[in-house]
Amino acid sequence: MNGYRDFLLGALLLILAACGGSGGGSDSGGDRGGNSPLGEADGAVTTPQVPTEHWGLNRATAASVDISQGQVDAILNYVLADAATQSVLVSKDGYVIGEGYAAGFDAQSYGTSWSVAKSIYSAAMGVAIDEGFFSSVEQKASSVLTEFLGTDKEDVTLKQILQMRSGLASNTDVFFSGDQTAHALANTLTSEPGSRYDYSNANSQLFEPLLARATGKDAHTYVLEKILEPIGISAANVGLWLDSTGTQPMTYCCIDMRPDDFLRFGLMFAREGRWEDIQVVPASYVQASFEPVGFYGYQWWSMNETLLGQPVSADIKSAVGLHGQRVLVWPEQDIVVVVLTQYEHFRNQGYVLDLSEDGLNFPNTCTARNTCPGSIGGAVPSYDLHGLVELIADLGAE
Repeated sequence: MNGYRDFLLGALLLILAACGGSGGGSDSGGDRGGNSPLGEADGAVTTPQVPTEHWGLNRATAASVDISQGQVDAILNYVLADAATQSVLVSKDGYVIGEGYAAGFDAQSYGTSWSVAKSIYSAAMGVAIDEGFFSSVEQKASSVLTEFLGTDKEDVTLKQILQMRSGLASNTDVFFSGDQTAHALANTLTSEPGSRYDYSNANSQLFEPLLARATGKDAHTYVLEKILEPIGISAANVGLWLDSTGTQPMTYCCIDMRPDDFLRFGLMFAREGRWEDIQVVPASYVQASFEPVGFYGYQWWSMNETLLGQPVSADIKSAVGLHGQRVLVWPEQDIVVVVLTQYEHFRNQGYVLDLSEDGLNFPNTCTARNTCPGSIGGAVPSYDLHGLVELIADLGAE
């Protein structure tokens, strides 16, 4: 068990690196030998000039939305050159204009979010504010988290939690803590709230008690009712992980869905929180989520020069998770790109985290990255993130 625990602890620490935006520097070579990227493939729609703001995620040719097929294929090939990639989707105006899958995977194969879930639960917080369960992002968390009253955490605000500027300690081993909410509530303050950015999983686990206590519904129920179901994602098609107590949602990670469902979430955010004629998340909250302090907003990353260390050609935002999970959105161009890493988990295993040697059950993307205990050889490197951002920017070039 120590080997598994050592790996999983290492994986948790790698979330910082994964979310920091640097990749392993693969080139943009050709197909990996799995299913070929779909562009002019069978089933593609060849209608000229389709209407904008489509919602059905129908498959269409790149040319039908005034995009070069070569530019779409460049993205697919670049991402699929990462041997750990499971799937990649490219959408424009709500049409899927490119998709590719590793051998053995397809559009019905589930992936896991890891920390992409932070962006989804942040959206639920935005709805809870809009529904009046919180007064605003400036509300003190201690008004709901009474454990903070009379402590140095009493003045921490919701906004500071959303921006990872709460001052709460990072790298606290929350993944192994059993009762992860109790762990998050007991977390110590290490800096003045609001004074600095410090990425922390325990910080985002606070969405669990905040949502449950304020709304009267557990975080899984609330995120399903307010975020996922309104954009066409059935509860029957989602895996929502619980900590090892078997009762408490994990809100800093771990939502299992199909690639199109992650695309739905990205498309809703690309369109200022709307889905068809429903304002799912307040537009003002979406805008604030995308407005970074440095490179980080409300649990969303800005793919900017501050993060990537070199100039970028487009204002692209991203939800980011361990081992290469990404939902990249470019609202100005109504473009969304989803990337998922190869995932090993049978749905009949259930979604209760179990780190015991006999019943090990966790979101396994380490096999694809060759970082599991006992792996021989080095980790599977990913592509350079700046390179992907620039390829996406090319889609909007005149």
